[in-house]
This record gives sequence, C-alpha cells and structure tokens, in this order.
Amino acid sequence: MNIVKLKIVVLIDKYKKISDVAGVLGLKQPTVTFHMKSLEEELGTAIFDTRRGRVILTEAGKALLYYAQRITSLTDEAINIVADFDTLERGTLRIGAGLMPGNYYLPTVAGRFMRQFPGIHLDIKIRADEDIVRMLQQADIDLAVMHTNQPFNEDNLECEVLEEDEIVLIYPAEHSFAALKKIDVNQIAQERFIQHAAGSFIRGFSERWAAANQVNLWNSAGMDSPEAVKLAVQSRAGISFYTKRGLLLMDDPSSAGVRTAPLPGNTVPDPQITLIYRKDRPVTAAGREFAAFLRSI
Repeated sequence: MNIVKLKIVVLIDKYKKISDVAGVLGLKQPTVTFHMKSLEEELGTAIFDTRRGRVILTEAGKALLYYAQRITSLTDEAINIVADFDTLERGTLRIGAGLMPGNYYLPTVAGRFMRQFPGIHLDIKIRADEDIVRMLQQADIDLAVMHTNQPFNEDNLECEVLEEDEIVLIYPAEHSFAALKKIDVNQIAQERFIQHAAGSFIRGFSERWAAANQVNLWNSAGMDSPEAVKLAVQSRAGISFYTKRGLLLMDDPSSAGVRTAPLPGNTVPDPQITLIYRKDRPVTAAGREFAAFLRSI
C-alpha cells in the first residue's frame, strides 16, 4: 500500500469519477484503475463499487477512508513542514491566540513580523483559551499565545512566560465606586457583572475568584469579545474584570469612560502572557523568528 493508492481512496469518495481523480493526481485513467485493482488485491476485499457510472466506496472502503484521510493529511503536512522549515522567504505560520492577547498583544508583533518577512503568511486564529489548547494538541496551529496562571497537565506542551500581567476590576467612570477608597468583595457581588466568553482565561479567573471569596457574581450578560465587554462597561451596563496589559494597550482608557481598581479579597494568582508550543513537533524557521519577536517586546 502506498500514498498514491490512499489518495485515490480519498478522491474517489470526493469526486465519484475515475476521470476526475486522474485529473487531480495528474495520472492517466488506466493508471488510476490499475492502482484501484492493486489495492483491492493487496487487501483481499472490494474497496470500490461502480453504480450508474459513479464509483463509490464499499463498507470496507469507508472503513479505510478514515485512515486514508489521516495518512494523506499527515503526509501533506510533513512535505509542507520540510519545504518551509529553514526558510523565511515563503510559507505559512499558524498562530493561535487567546481572546485578550489576540486583540491587544499580538497585532503589534504580527505587524512588525510581516513587514520584515513579507513572504511569510500569518494565519492567526483568535479563540477562547480552551479552544486554543485543543487546536494546539490537534496540530491545527503551530504556536499559541495566551494567558496562563497554572502549569498545563499536558506533558507534550512547552510553556514560556513572555510577560507578567494582572487582572483588575473595571467600572464606568460615573459609577459610585469612583468615590470609594477601597472596594470590597460584597460590593462587587451586588453589581451587574459583564462576563467574558466561556472557555476564556478571564472567565475561568472570575469564577475562581468568586469561589475563593465565597460570593456569586451577578452575571447579567456574557460577551465573546473583550472589546465588547469594555464597551458595555463604558456604557454603564455593569462592571467586569480585565487584564491590565489589555487596558494599557488601549488608547487612553480613562477618557474612554472606564476606571480600574485592584481586586479585593482572597486573590487568585495573576496571569502571565505565555508562548506555548508542542515539544513533539519541530518549529519552523518562521516559528522560531516569530517567537524571538515575542520575546523582544
């Protein structure tokens, strides 16, 4: 069994015609037919079935399809990695970012990198932190930049701290909190709270903070975008938690109608902006250079 035969299985399932498969692979139709028969002889069972001019997979063929898709996908990935491994002239770097770093931290670095290496295409996915970890484990991205405040349980992930951050309370400038020298836990619990996206670091942080202080946050709204949370607070819809780094990268947050205060009560460890990659996959030249850009901030 070779990769050409497995590609034929995948393409037959997609196109249902030998002529179309031959065109995609750049082969003659008799050559494709030869490989199909050879595969069936090798496995000792029928893999293909012809019905009304269309070729479909038998049940055995459908069982093989799953593995054929995985093997051909990994083969293509390996070819691309080797081709782009030591070059900064071309290639694609797939980066995943948590919601806060993706909106406030990564764009500046990405802009500098793209100006210096215009041949590298950056494919940046901004998702909730739990989704980013899953994408990294599934090799859907090459690197991740996100907030963490505790070690990962996954042994195959390498974490490198880029910068310390802090979670602060944000509230409208006109709020009664502005007149207080100190805000306590119960006062926060009595206010409408604008919650961040499920699966995001800051959502998990707020839930751990509430549990540590034995209060329930009044979750009056939930929003997937950090910017939307900030704007909701600015419009006096409620209060929320935010990263200090994210606020510093805003244009004059005080003039935007948002004020900040330290979090009271029992604290949860503050987050760190972290670079994460897999130990078991090689990092390309583009990935190594992008990591260097992150470290230089």
